[in-house]
Amino acid sequence: MEDLTGVIGVLIPLAAIVLGIGVAFWSIYWDHQKKRLQYQERQLMIEKGLTPPDLPNEKKTLTPEDCLRRGTVMLFLGIGLAVGSFILSNEISDRELVWMAGMASAIIGSLGLGNLSYYFLARNRVPKVDTTTR
Repeated sequence: MEDLTGVIGVLIPLAAIVLGIGVAFWSIYWDHQKKRLQYQERQLMIEKGLTPPDLPNEKKTLTPEDCLRRGTVMLFLGIGLAVGSFILSNEISDRELVWMAGMASAIIGSLGLGNLSYYFLARNRVPKVDTTTR
């Protein structure tokens, strides 16, 4: 039975790594196929004398409201981890786990504060309008 637990202990991380790499390659492959089909469609439209529409902009522009949402979630997640770290420090003797939870709460909470700070600085800013033409 102990031999089986050792094998399972090795297979679980190995399977996670292989499946993670497989999902990444699958995502890249399907993105490539989508772009290839878009360009083939555009090529056929040009061959028929039609003007193809512009390609959709795949980059999503972040708005200050996105930073407000992310900042709020991260701040409260950091606060929750800090409370969990405090409770763990009183309940268990594993100081390394308590330290990791405390550091994670500080990092995530700081990221949340940074996003909230950006929101409060950028919420009244007028977005720049792209005046360049093709």
